[in-house]
Amino acid sequence: MKFTKDEIKKRVINKLVRWRKWGGSHTENILKGLPSHLKGDKNTKQALKELERDKWLIPAKKTGEIHYSLNPEKTNEILQFYEKCCKK
Repeated sequence: MKFTKDEIKKRVINKLVRWRKWGGSHTENILKGLPSHLKGDKNTKQALKELERDKWLIPAKKTGEIHYSLNPEKTNEILQFYEKCCKK
């Protein structure tokens, strides 16, 4: 099954909001939970780049990997997206 960029964005935002990864608190497990065939997928990379470009994600290079956290300056936008698209 092929996931769209929007579906991947929903999964990433949902995970980071639930884990409360804002600002200095970051995680490298951003792709954990995605099917293995999506971890290196073009749509996944584009979705992460778009979230970075929109300044929703803050990348931090740690231990040779990129860790991500949510941007606290975009809290309102992120939580509106979360309420609208991620909460069930």
